[in-house]
Amino acid sequence: MKKTLLAITLLFAGIASKAQTVFFRDSFETYTTGGYLVQQAGTSSIWATWNNLPASYEDAKISEDFALSGTKSVKIDNDSSDVILKLGNKTSGKYNLTFNYYLPTGFGGYFNLQKYQNPGVQWANEVYFGNNGQGNIETNNVITNFNHAMDTWIKIETIVDLDIDSAWFYIDGVKIVQWKYSTKSSGGAGIKQLGSIDFYAGAIPGQSCKYYVDDVSLVEVVQPAVPPTIAVSQSVINTAGFVNETVTITNSGDQDLMFNAYPTYPYSATNVQGTQTQVELTHSTGANTTSGLGYGADVNVRAASLYLPVHVSPVIGQSINSVSLTSNGYLPRNNAVTLLVYGRGSSITPGPGTLLDSVQAMFTSAGEQLDIPLTAPIYIDGKDIWLGFRMICDSGTYAIGTDNGPRVAGVNWLSTGPGWTEMNSTVDANIHTIGVLTGNPIVQWLTVSPSSGTVLPAQTQDLTLSFNTTGLTDGTYQSILEIPSNDPNAEYKQVEVNLTVVTGLNNGTKVGVITFPNPTTQLVNVKADANIETISIYNVNGSIVKTININAKSTTVNVSDLAKGNYLMNINVGNNTVVRKVVVE
Repeated sequence: MKKTLLAITLLFAGIASKAQTVFFRDSFETYTTGGYLVQQAGTSSIWATWNNLPASYEDAKISEDFALSGTKSVKIDNDSSDVILKLGNKTSGKYNLTFNYYLPTGFGGYFNLQKYQNPGVQWANEVYFGNNGQGNIETNNVITNFNHAMDTWIKIETIVDLDIDSAWFYIDGVKIVQWKYSTKSSGGAGIKQLGSIDFYAGAIPGQSCKYYVDDVSLVEVVQPAVPPTIAVSQSVINTAGFVNETVTITNSGDQDLMFNAYPTYPYSATNVQGTQTQVELTHSTGANTTSGLGYGADVNVRAASLYLPVHVSPVIGQSINSVSLTSNGYLPRNNAVTLLVYGRGSSITPGPGTLLDSVQAMFTSAGEQLDIPLTAPIYIDGKDIWLGFRMICDSGTYAIGTDNGPRVAGVNWLSTGPGWTEMNSTVDANIHTIGVLTGNPIVQWLTVSPSSGTVLPAQTQDLTLSFNTTGLTDGTYQSILEIPSNDPNAEYKQVEVNLTVVTGLNNGTKVGVITFPNPTTQLVNVKADANIETISIYNVNGSIVKTININAKSTTVNVSDLAKGNYLMNINVGNNTVVRKVVVE
């Protein structure tokens, strides 16, 4: 059996610009002594706890034991306090993060800097203060030792310059270390982003934790660039599919805009079913393998396989009815596992989105492939979907089932807290999940090109939408063009694409004609894939109320002079006549 033991990140275990801006400052004087910090700050503040549990064991209390300014500070000492200060997921600019720290004799402390506001994804540093005045900081897998005072307030200062990818750590004005900020604390490349700071009740192993924090501030020293800012030229396209359509993406930000583009097909009774091409959704190379992942300590872990649009494209229109999991040669604690199915997550922060289904189940034997039916079928529309599970892995066991590789990059994800991280790239395997599908995939009639790209500041990128109506019967079909990007304020843009397929009446030859909007108050747009000769409008009595000579492939008909009601529009295209109902309001 191939066994992979995963490491656990233990949470116990220049010249300033004149235009500096104070992003945040808190001296804690407005809070009630003895009350919880995050609960009093409120859900709209930038204070949170690790698992978003204010007034719980994770929340810290306001104390008057010690204070640098005023009479109050935050006390961290209950072995489970885990308070997050959200810093905004900043990707450019220069920042000075300052707070003051008090360590009573005999106690140590700990904090770390996170790359994401949603913690647990990447650490920028980890800082330990010892109960004897000797501490250390880990940056890019290098540990730097330092001395610090006890029984007095010390000033902790971290400067992060995202524009030059550098950071500095100071204690009482003395530089302790400088490092490349985009690296992870444990080493290796990470994201260049300032996410949050984590005040955790941790200490050097074997020591007890107690410390106080006062006068926390984040100052913007150099103004950041405007983040990538996406605009899309239209939100709705009505087409008969006879010519390509264009959607233009514009980036009005100061940073590069990175995007993807793919069509999805919402559930609809008009979806045309194609030929079944696949009955399983999986990255695994074997149905029942003998490999597994484990941890060096007891861990409540979530594991999930990510299925991207490129992976689910062949099965759009089908539904997941059950998911198969494998325990391999070991069982989780109490043999228990909870199936988790998630929808698409953020395009910026790693991890899944909304929990779509959760089903508890039990393994009966090691190595079993367990088939778990979903509460209700989940329709595949083309967006990302995550198939995963939660279990408790006891120390030294390998209950997370995997295949024997080769590893598919970017699809294997693990979480032991709120954040998700990709499985270590040295593990040449895939988390073993199989989505069992029923139904037939639909006929996909929309193609988008390019499917990804980068738009420079003040530049544009055209997306070409092409259509294949082969096999489609008369009717109206809908697709949603999804455009995820790294715009922090608009992670997803959508364009509704409505395709109308109509057959001519005279000789049965298929001809593309669309009319919109309907109902209307003034104008009706008419488009065809051939020359429109005339348009005649009839009232409910069968009388012609308007005839127009066109001689073009598209036109706009003014119906504002018609009485409110229902009309029939006869559109003559070559030897064909297409009849469309029009409602004038």
